[in-house]
Amino acid sequence: MARLNNGLTPLENARQMALVVDENDLEELETLHKDLLNRVDQARADGRIFMMGQYVRLVGLVSPEIDRIQRRFKRETLAAVRKDHKGLKKEAKEAAAEPTAEAATA
Repeated sequence: MARLNNGLTPLENARQMALVVDENDLEELETLHKDLLNRVDQARADGRIFMMGQYVRLVGLVSPEIDRIQRRFKRETLAAVRKDHKGLKKEAKEAAAEPTAEAATA
């Protein structure tokens, strides 16, 4: 597979870049999305059809990225909650097993 200038494949590079996205980036993208929609409306009101089309194209680029990042954050949150739940279940199981082990040795 072809490698990029940084020595990574495109898939490896995308995975690495996904790690640096945070909530601030998402907020900025959402602000950009709102601004672009306002520009679409303004261009339509002004009758600037060409610029309206360009803004619509940009909205089409930004919207899926916002959705992708939101889905990723939701997946990460769910994974963290599941991990906490699993840890608590394990602790509860160990705590329940301790008294029976002590009773068996006594």
